[in-house]
Amino acid sequence: MKYSQLSAMVTLIAVFVVPVSGLAQLHKIQTDKLEFRRHEINWGLNYSGANERESWKTDDAKYYEEISTNSVNLFLENRYWNFSENRQQQFFVSAKAGPLWGNGNWNDSSYIEEIDAEHRLTGLRAAISADYSLRYYYNNRNYTLLQVNAAAQYDWYNQTSEGTIADSNLVVSDYMNDSKGDRLRTEINARAGWGLGRLTAVNHFMTAEYLLTKYYSEQDFSQDEIMLLAEEIARLKNSRDPRISHQPEIEIKQLEDFLNQKMIQIPKRIMVADWESGEFSPRYNGSRVEFGPFFQYYNREPDFVYGGYLMLENARYCNMKWNRNFSAAINYNAYKHNDWVLGEIRLGWSYFQQLQSQWDLGLKYIPGLEIGDEKAFFYQGVVPYFSWFTQLNSKNRIDMSLAWRITSDEKLMLPGPEISVSVYRSKY
Repeated sequence: MKYSQLSAMVTLIAVFVVPVSGLAQLHKIQTDKLEFRRHEINWGLNYSGANERESWKTDDAKYYEEISTNSVNLFLENRYWNFSENRQQQFFVSAKAGPLWGNGNWNDSSYIEEIDAEHRLTGLRAAISADYSLRYYYNNRNYTLLQVNAAAQYDWYNQTSEGTIADSNLVVSDYMNDSKGDRLRTEINARAGWGLGRLTAVNHFMTAEYLLTKYYSEQDFSQDEIMLLAEEIARLKNSRDPRISHQPEIEIKQLEDFLNQKMIQIPKRIMVADWESGEFSPRYNGSRVEFGPFFQYYNREPDFVYGGYLMLENARYCNMKWNRNFSAAINYNAYKHNDWVLGEIRLGWSYFQQLQSQWDLGLKYIPGLEIGDEKAFFYQGVVPYFSWFTQLNSKNRIDMSLAWRITSDEKLMLPGPEISVSVYRSKY
């Protein structure tokens, strides 16, 4: 019944959502040469909650654990984007630490005994991560990719467990235990690839269209005129350095002079609040297809996975307020037990409220094929997601995301909610 309900849901989505996405009036713009550069340092408070699991298996024993975790962390992160005509480069590094709590269940079995228990834990969690990617363009459309991600997480906790224990003679008795423990988890992901196409960051184009619409509403501007102002906005914002405080009044004066002298517009005073808004993560327009090998290493099961991937991404700047985002990917994962073929199809919409807030809503469909020695098993899942980002002022931000994993089998992914809420300050 659960499997048929999930299949019916996916069918309705395919029949209704996908055709609706084609009704949008696409806003055709040529922005391939529009550069985007930003370096920002963020610090603040984050709450996150998700379902996690851990398992391992040997010839003599096996262990499985599921737990719903919550953590509140102080975090510091450094984010850098550099999108130019011949490269698209990103580098993120972050560190966080704070209290951890959760509850779940675990099972530990061997030839000697089997323990099945529910548990609660409280403790501390610290984590660091780094993410680097480079797409180098040989010409306007062809590129090579290098991407490396690394992360480490350390948990120190007190654990209270209650359940049952059965010995080798199948004698069952109560099990209670209070213990202290720690856990270090590390991972490295790397991929190389080749691609065709380009996703261009159109944040400055959006800002230019917004300013012209607000301050010169009596005029209709062509795409070329909007692009002309977008290039000037890019020149001003791309030269910022978070180590040196920028002066918005000076930048606004240069922009007003440009409108008056280069675009022959009547001088109008641009509000500082409008100029200091619009600091979103890259908003994309365009398409690209890429493929290549990858590998993943974990210091737990599955310890080493390698394979290849093929991915299509398409983003459309529909108008100043709306973006449509679509992606489809398939990858083959080779593993020492069973191989997997995994896919992901994502369709989402982004709504931009003036230059202050961004709302994202979408759905992921995730099919998976487990390839055994004699036969294969098919699983599928869907993940509706929602996120909201707002700029309270030039320095303070709120970022919230919520996703809910729904699956036909837990082998594909662990069902349940995943939430993150961050309140932070930003220097850029």
